[in-house]
Amino acid sequence: MCVFDLFDSRTKLHQLYGVAFHYLTFETLRPHLCHLLYYLTTRDDVKIFRIRKLLELQINVGKEPPLLGLLYTYRSYFPNLILAPLPTTNRITFKCPDEATATLIQELQEKWSILSTDTYHEIPLDGSKAPISKLGAKRQKLSHSSIPDTLSIYNKGPNVNSLPLSQITSLDSLVGHLDSLTLPDQVSSILSSRLLQHVLCLQPSQAVVERISYWLEQELMDLWYWTEKTELTKKRFSTLLAKVVEVTTTIKDILPVIEKFLVSFIRVWDGVEHRKEIFTLLTYIRPRSYEEIYVNYFKPLHKIFHYMGPIWKSELILCYTGLLKRWAQINWKDFITFGNEPGLSEEAVDVLCRLFSSMRTDVDYMQMIRSFIEHVDSISSTALEMEHDHISVQHGVLSFFDLVSSLTGTHQLPLAVVVPDSTIVYRCYLSDNGMAISRICRVIYQYKQAFEAFEHEQQMEYERLIQLSLEEHAREHGEDSEKDPEVPVPPEVPGYSRDYVIQFNSLVMDICNFIWRNRAFNKTDKNARGFLVDSNTVGHVRQVCADGGLAVNNMLSLTHSAAFAGFSARFLSTLEDQYNIPAEKRLRAPASNPALKDMMANGGLNIAFEDYRVQYLDYLEQEGFEGVCRFLYDCITNLVQRKLQSLEMQRQERSLEMQRQERSFEMQHQEQSRDI
Repeated sequence: MCVFDLFDSRTKLHQLYGVAFHYLTFETLRPHLCHLLYYLTTRDDVKIFRIRKLLELQINVGKEPPLLGLLYTYRSYFPNLILAPLPTTNRITFKCPDEATATLIQELQEKWSILSTDTYHEIPLDGSKAPISKLGAKRQKLSHSSIPDTLSIYNKGPNVNSLPLSQITSLDSLVGHLDSLTLPDQVSSILSSRLLQHVLCLQPSQAVVERISYWLEQELMDLWYWTEKTELTKKRFSTLLAKVVEVTTTIKDILPVIEKFLVSFIRVWDGVEHRKEIFTLLTYIRPRSYEEIYVNYFKPLHKIFHYMGPIWKSELILCYTGLLKRWAQINWKDFITFGNEPGLSEEAVDVLCRLFSSMRTDVDYMQMIRSFIEHVDSISSTALEMEHDHISVQHGVLSFFDLVSSLTGTHQLPLAVVVPDSTIVYRCYLSDNGMAISRICRVIYQYKQAFEAFEHEQQMEYERLIQLSLEEHAREHGEDSEKDPEVPVPPEVPGYSRDYVIQFNSLVMDICNFIWRNRAFNKTDKNARGFLVDSNTVGHVRQVCADGGLAVNNMLSLTHSAAFAGFSARFLSTLEDQYNIPAEKRLRAPASNPALKDMMANGGLNIAFEDYRVQYLDYLEQEGFEGVCRFLYDCITNLVQRKLQSLEMQRQERSLEMQRQERSFEMQHQEQSRDI
């Protein structure tokens, strides 16, 4: 078997398949013959009498790994013919018969591959349990120790007119001949063929899924768990994992065997190796009960969460964001409607089915999603505190809740609004990063829109129930009945209450007080909580501001905060340049109502503070901080009117300036006429 991969043709060797199978009863020959048959077996070689003989032989001689390996190969082609359970083993199924010769061959090939400029270096990936060498292009194409090519096609049933995949040149021809196509004998070639991946999506087969699943399970466990960790096996595992990710992202679904592998892998994962591939695969896991997902995936990841840096924490939260987005794309309304029906129609079955599996109807998926959001909310608060509001962590957290805030609106998810913890909102707003402030304002704005839409929908549902109650009362008691109809109870929504709305309103009020009203840490307004900062801390902040001659009320506003003071100064300088204000009359302090009045009194820029802030908001929107603008225009009732007034004043100023220019032009024209 050391030279098997070096044969240019195996046609004559395959003609001896029956002879080799006949001598399997010889104990001394059986390991080597099973190894040879393992490589030579094709779909056409799997016969019922051979399956029967292998099963009888297994009963007589016991659980020999080579014999089990051959049986598994037979079952991968026809799972329905081998129904008896086969024992699993963690021993290497086929060992190299001569390690010294294999090493010598490898050294020779490596030596010649360096001298050849045409050699194609690729690590073999498939069924060879003892890979021999890195083969050149010609050898690699013929080798069984790599992912097979897709040109071999087998006939399915009575169809003898199957079209070879090599003749498919476009998607149109693929669709036109889909009924006459079948997958090749070596289904592992799906990992390297985009065409086969399309066929698998358009024509999913449980038998094919079981075959590729068996092959993948054996390869992944062999390379990661059973085989000694060497540079070669690590590289082969990395290459295979990358192929699995490529297939998963192409077909937009994950094979159940990969989910099973992730469960085992994550339990002992160090969080570093293959991080990108693991996080990508995690975004494709299927929805199921929260307890199952938490135990299998979230809990092991949470154990290493505390030991990782800010980049890793951000990537995990972004991974959860991708997972939630994929779940949100499911047609949940139809699923819930069909799932509640006692007898499912064909349309219902189509909704409930995924590409490789079906969704259970006895799971409360909305509660599962809610619990998932609460889990990410918890680790987000922890990550922000542990990493001291690192910008990458802020990006991950804000990306997640930007998606959550749009679930009921953009994605039409029948789920009550789930608001982030107040500490997340406050920490992001108190950041010295304008990105975090603008994005948290955008998130709160989207939540406000979601709450209003949700309450409107709940009110309409309540009115519908009242109308149905009135109609039912009229049918039972007549139109002129003196008995009042029973008022229906509004439907309860899990996780939603009036206190929940009041809690959200406090977030809105606090941000408005800080960013616009210059009433930082105020707790006397309705629903205001002053960012939940205790009185001792507020007193200390006031003392520090007083020592520096500053007003604490506007230190975290849109014009004075560390995140936006620079933008305010730049915008004010732009206005002064526009009106040609002399340098000695320009404002040298942050823009405020008293400062702008003093500047006007000294002959500087003539603009009121309210008009300045309206124009400043437009400037911030042009700079990319649209979240702040959307939030303020939606929450400050008189801000829209002020903007309209400011636009009208600007229009009048432009009109007056044009009139002055026209008069100046006419005067110059008249002077030129007199001179002539």
